[in-house]
Amino acid sequence: MNLGPLDKLFDFLRDIIGGDLTLGMWVLLALLLVAQEIGYRLGRFVRRRREPLEAEKSSLNFATAGMVGLLAFLLGISLSMASGRYEARRDSVLAEANSIGTTWLRAGLVGGVEGQEIQRTLRAYTRLRIDTINGGETPDEVDRMYARTAALQNDMWQVVQRVAERAPTPITALMVGSLNETIDLSLTNRRNFSSNVPAYVIRLLILVSMLTMGAIGYGFGVAGGRQVVMSVLFLFIWTISIALIVDIDRPRSGGIRVGTTPLVWTLQGFGPEPPGR
Repeated sequence: MNLGPLDKLFDFLRDIIGGDLTLGMWVLLALLLVAQEIGYRLGRFVRRRREPLEAEKSSLNFATAGMVGLLAFLLGISLSMASGRYEARRDSVLAEANSIGTTWLRAGLVGGVEGQEIQRTLRAYTRLRIDTINGGETPDEVDRMYARTAALQNDMWQVVQRVAERAPTPITALMVGSLNETIDLSLTNRRNFSSNVPAYVIRLLILVSMLTMGAIGYGFGVAGGRQVVMSVLFLFIWTISIALIVDIDRPRSGGIRVGTTPLVWTLQGFGPEPPGR
């Protein structure tokens, strides 16, 4: 969705905030307060020119209530999208941990030098997957982690391929399938950690929030009074709700992240690393 000049405003605000969610929350609260104040002053101006009829006030209250209801629905949809992506990330981390554990056990069944080599590489691979999910300092560092992940996957696949060509047994067939699933799940995880709520949804939520708060302020002005404390409290709660959605939608830098506990448990299940490695 192209919002024209508003897109430039959002980009400008994003550059000012610089990824700081706390600063972004205060900026958003200030915008909502300004929108409500503008609406309130406009309502007072209309009221000074002509006293509104009761029917007009009722119509205004009905329209404002409809806007608030629509805004609440939009907030719910946005939160559902963000939480759905969070659950997908958490499930894929668990699935990948289980797959890595299965690959480790089947590598032990392969035995020999190749089995030990696969297990040794898989140990380093699991550590790398934990670091990748935790996220690097910069996007370039994350890209390097993914490149390293692909390199380790290729190393393990080359070993498994040699074993399968030399001894095509049911055990090696299981090993091939298990490693293939591990590789596939790493891609699934990458997709899940790169999937965010579309930017236009967040922008639309902020825009509709500003318009609705302006409409509420207008209604206060027309009515001839407002509860300042309750208004500020309402805006603060609303701002926190939007900040929560944004935070959930930041899988690598947000405060609400998917834990790597299943992968840590899997790594611990490998036992102590052999000496001399």
